[in-house]
Parts: sequence; C-alpha cells; structure tokens
Amino acid sequence: MKKSNVVLFAVLTAFVLSVPFAVLNVDAQPPGQGSATLKTPAIIMKFCENAATTMQDCDEKYEGYTWTDRVHVLIYASGFNEDSQKIDAIGITENGYGNIKVSTREATSENVIFNETGPDTGLFMGIVKMTGQMSKTVHDENGIQIKPMGMNMDSYSAGTETCMMMGMMEMCTTSGEGQQVSSFDYAVKLKTKQQDGAVTVSWEANEDVTIVKSATWSWRLGEVEFDKEQFTIDEPITFKLHDADLWIHHGDFHTYYVHAYSDSDSAGIYVPVKFTANHDHGSALGGGLDEYTPLSEPASSSLIKYTDEGEYKLYFWWQPGGVIGVDKDYAINVMVHDGLTDIMQSKLTYGVEIYLNGELIEKRTERFADDGHAVETVRFDERGTAKIVITDIFDTGLSQDFSFQVAPEAIVKQVVGKHSAFAEGNIPEDWKGRIHGHYVDELIGSFDVTYDDHSFDKNTLRVSSGDSIYLEYEDLTLPKDNEGLIGGPYSTSDEVEIYAQAFVFDHLVGMTTP
Repeated sequence: MKKSNVVLFAVLTAFVLSVPFAVLNVDAQPPGQGSATLKTPAIIMKFCENAATTMQDCDEKYEGYTWTDRVHVLIYASGFNEDSQKIDAIGITENGYGNIKVSTREATSENVIFNETGPDTGLFMGIVKMTGQMSKTVHDENGIQIKPMGMNMDSYSAGTETCMMMGMMEMCTTSGEGQQVSSFDYAVKLKTKQQDGAVTVSWEANEDVTIVKSATWSWRLGEVEFDKEQFTIDEPITFKLHDADLWIHHGDFHTYYVHAYSDSDSAGIYVPVKFTANHDHGSALGGGLDEYTPLSEPASSSLIKYTDEGEYKLYFWWQPGGVIGVDKDYAINVMVHDGLTDIMQSKLTYGVEIYLNGELIEKRTERFADDGHAVETVRFDERGTAKIVITDIFDTGLSQDFSFQVAPEAIVKQVVGKHSAFAEGNIPEDWKGRIHGHYVDELIGSFDVTYDDHSFDKNTLRVSSGDSIYLEYEDLTLPKDNEGLIGGPYSTSDEVEIYAQAFVFDHLVGMTTP
C-alpha cells in the first residue's frame, strides 16, 4: 500500500505533579461497589481519555489530545466523602477548603465543582471540554465549511446558578443545597488557540496540599490511505482518512469530503467521510462492536479457575499487584468467560464471601457488573490464609473460590490497572493509538468506479483498466516542525495537500506498486 506523506507530530511532553498528604498512602485504591472505605486516605488525580467512573477503569492520558477534545478528570479523596447517603462535591463553594481551577494558555475557569461519582464512593469526577476558536476554519471543501465552537466561558458561577449540559441542550438551572446531580451534568468549557497547548487542573484540598496535573494537545499532519494497492472494477474502492484535528464537538459527526480522481477523470468526485463513533466512552472497548471478541491470552497476574462442570472460566486478580499485605486496601477484579469459547460475558451477577483463617469475615450479595468487569475492595487486618468465594454466578448457584496468603507487609511488584488481556484483546488493530472519548480517529470512505461517464454522481468515478486512482485531502491544521520552535516549515495560515495512490483493473493482476 502506498501512503502519502504521513507525519505524526507530538510536541510537548505532559508534566504531572501530584502532591499527596505527607503521611498518606499514595498507593491506596478507591472503594469499589462495597461499603469498605480507606483507613488511611489519600488524594489521587488522574486524567482519563475515557469516561471512567472508577480508578481501575481509567485509561490515563496526558498527551496526544486535540484542541477540541475533552478530558475526564478523576480525583480520589475519601476524606471528602462527608455523607454516605448522598452525592458529595468538592470545590470552594462546597467544602470551604479551596477552589478547583482549570486553565489552558488562553482561558481559565475557577470555582469549579466536581461531583462524587455516586453516594459513598469518595471519587469525584469533572469534565473539561476544549473548544478551539470560532475564527479558525478546520475544513472547507465541496461547499462544506466547518469551524469549532470557539466559546470562552466559565461553566460554573460563584452563585447558585450553574450552566448544565443536559443531553444535546444547554440550559441553566438553580442547584439547591443537597440536590442530587450527576458528575456528567457539569463541564468546564475553555478556549484553546492554534498549534500546541496544554490544559491544567489544580485543586487546593487544604492550606497545605494542592494537587496539579497537566496534559498537552497538538496538531498533526493528516494521513490518507487506500485499503489495498489495487482494486477491480466490480468492487468498492475503500480508504481511510486520519486527522483528529477535524473533531470539533463532542456530540457531532460532521461530514467531510475527500477528493478522488483518476487518470481518465482528472476532475473526479468528492467522497463523504465521518469519524467512527465511540459513544460508549470506552465502557465497552471498540464501541460495543467487539464485546464478544475471543481473547488470545490472560494477563500474567491472573488466577484462573473453571466452575465444576466447566461452564464458566473465571479470571481473578488484585490491584496493586504483588503480595497482599495487612492494613492495605486492594481492588479485587473478577471477569467471567464462557468455559468453552473463552468469550467474556457481560451483565455479570454474583455474590462475594471473604474468609480469613477459616472465618467468614464479610458477605456481599446481589452484586452486578454491567460490562462484566467486577471490582470489589478488600482489606485484611491480620496475616494468614485468605479465601474469596465468588458465589451465585449469573444466578445459577455456581461458585468458585480463590485462596492466597496475606503477609505482614505488602510487596508491590506492579500495578496491573485494567486487565491488560481484555483491554488489548477488544481493540481492533486499526484503532490502537487512535481512540478518543467520543470518536476513533478513523474516517472511512468508499466509492464505486465505472467505465461509463458517470463521474458526476458523487460516489462513482470514471476510470479505464490500468488507471491510477488518487485521493487528495487538504489539511488546514498544520503542526509546526522543528519541535515546535518558531521557524518551522508550517504556519497557521498554511495548507497542504496530502495524497494516496492505488490502481484499478478489470481483473486481478499479479503486480505490486513500486
């Protein structure tokens, strides 16, 4: 396959600064679905490219965003979980300790409120939307001109009126004391200028502690490629465009056009393309299309067992990895696969029994994991032999137990995060490195070819056997070169045409392009 000049441009390296309480355990994990809480709380901030609502599900990302992308921010602060019966909030108007401040190099939003992901979780979430500039045209071809939102606003007011995003409508509502709200109802919208930039979130938890994290975004040169080096006259001509800079709003899938032409028809046609949707926000990798993709191998940290008759295969592991120690919180992870096909099962119902030295110390019933990935928090107060039994799997009465030792001290060898075998196994190969919160940087196009003069039809290009066919995409968002220093070959007013070439024949031929 011959591809046009393709350059992937990344300029800035994200810096990450996290200052926990001096006496706190920074390895502590947040509570899962259970009622267990941390005895030694810590404050942890993460930037996620997916809409994660637990620390374990967060796909951390600190570089490679676009200037109209969104960042999901998680702050684990169990000490601010003040009421186990309601959704708490952090920010200067909520707890009196200090404000949450979100900044780009062009705009700042202060007095921001992050809401708890649910009652009694101790995990707070906020969304940052970068909006670009309304004055910048990101696409202008075949009569379609598209610009980003470009707004510069603070979504959080100092009083009681707060602008909320409700679905596709923007409205303002009065948020009364104790009102139950979702973390997804609020978003910080900030203007971002051309070329490279950074977004920073800081929270003054108290007079001694401020936690800060930053992420960077940059423009990149577009890529366009045919799916094959040669096609026949009786099959669709398929291709892909990659240019994440075209994304301008979290909910809109605009139509873009790519110019296609041939040796026989230099005028050519304009072929529509759109981003591939990822509206599940990563809760089921691959936009839900690969929920039942068989996985090649489990992560090395897993314990694996079958139920008695082999109906189900259970994967069991804990986070952080290593030897489980006394007086430390661990996130126990469980996934259930079909015993015959090794295909992951969703809509998991189950129960949990926790034993230490032969004594039942806790029993949890009627548990549910929508995506099939169950997470339970456990803590052991003394050393010995522990056993965790996963009971009533899918309401069948089937169960399986896992035993391990609890040592006087934890020996942390690795933090496994989300089970790597499942995360990697469910991502299509072409999507790796291109997944964003709402979309995948893969704009798929297709058109037909004909020997007749029908090129005036948008998706039909006139060719002759043996013709070269071409794609031409005009990139209006060009990265600076020379590591972002002034004097690189591109400026914000430049444009560049990017090409790809293939061949079309009336039958398959045994040749390759030079």
